Amino acid sequence: MASVAYYAGAVTERVAVASMLTLFTGVWLLLLAMVLPRHCLSWIPRPVWHGIGAGIVLTLVVMLVPIILGVSANSSSWLEQWELLVNWQRWNWPSMVLAGLTLALLVLWRTKSQPKVLWVLLLVWILSHIWPFSFIGIATPVQQSWQLWPLFHLMHADWPLLIFLSATIALLIYVEVCQYLPDQFRRGIGIAGLSNILAAMTGGMVVSVGYVADRSVKIRVNTLMTTLLLLALIYCWSWWPCVPLPVLAVIALYIICVQISWGELRLYYRQWDDLLWLCASAILIILFGIYAGLWLVISLGLIVMCWHSLRMYAWPVLLPEVQIMAQEAVIILPQVLLFANACMLLQRSRDLVNTLNVQKVYLDVSAGCCADVTVFVHLQALARELHQQDKMLFVCGLSEKACLALIAKKLDYLLPEQFSTRDAESLLICQKYMSESLVA
Repeated sequence: MASVAYYAGAVTERVAVASMLTLFTGVWLLLLAMVLPRHCLSWIPRPVWHGIGAGIVLTLVVMLVPIILGVSANSSSWLEQWELLVNWQRWNWPSMVLAGLTLALLVLWRTKSQPKVLWVLLLVWILSHIWPFSFIGIATPVQQSWQLWPLFHLMHADWPLLIFLSATIALLIYVEVCQYLPDQFRRGIGIAGLSNILAAMTGGMVVSVGYVADRSVKIRVNTLMTTLLLLALIYCWSWWPCVPLPVLAVIALYIICVQISWGELRLYYRQWDDLLWLCASAILIILFGIYAGLWLVISLGLIVMCWHSLRMYAWPVLLPEVQIMAQEAVIILPQVLLFANACMLLQRSRDLVNTLNVQKVYLDVSAGCCADVTVFVHLQALARELHQQDKMLFVCGLSEKACLALIAKKLDYLLPEQFSTRDAESLLICQKYMSESLVA
């Protein structure tokens, strides 16, 4: 995804740099799939990851919007980018119309089995032979002398920066895959790595792998052969040099948008501490750049995590245990539930009841529960996984404040009646008494 942003420049070497960045990202993903365990980055709160993603995405958007407008920048400074945006007399209106039509096609075209981004490239390539876009003043890579895998001086490339950027992108993809595909995270990361390596062979045009909701850029087993065939055609026939730059920019922005977990953004409503973390992380990335900003943000996140864990005695050294009562399972968390240990404790809880033949799972958080976005996300993920096993999750032992906050968020697979301020034992006794009264 990030390598597509390098199409913002007219310099031939940037295409090769984009290809190398995509290739390194794929290699990093394969290494992460083989080496790192699933929860090694779970201590980083979700607002930090969202802030890192927001900073990177905002930078990419600012680079790509001038291409859609049909203007070019001589530098990548924020001031010049702003001047290009406000100077509407210089906009290329045919370029904007083509970009709008491309976006409408990507949004309105409903398909569940094919990578429609590649089909859009094929359609535009056919149209370029019927009516060349250069006739109406729309720029294409061919006009700017771009080549597939151009030769450039290797000594001029900033290899440490390329390696660092590719590792950053790989880590972001790694965290998302571990959250949304917990049972198949190695397979998902492996597919993402292979897709980036294959995409590097086409000059850096990334075929993104989405894990959230949109199926337009997903690569599944039943569509992998079609994707590989299209990539081979793109590589052999060089479709992409004939594709107008606004189309490439819109595809890049579309891929960026479908990677964002829009459903998680609503969890930030009235969560001022988490919003502060998100905004601060994004601002640090923008001000200091990805190279220095990422290390600064992750270092601050590590310090805050350690401070909260030590202050609230929440270091995940005590693991929950499960008690079986008829068709119900009770899990009592031994520590306060907060962003630093939410992934570890809830994943352990899931593993405990994964093979049990129960219908209801009671998660007792009487030790404490911090109502933050990270806890919301992992509770929702646990409820979703249990729902897929025909099990219902009940969260009990909540404080009044935490219970109201969880109900207000309207989490998926968690109805208001599934939250309670009573502990698990009291709740079970109450439900048993009510059921006996109904029978009588």
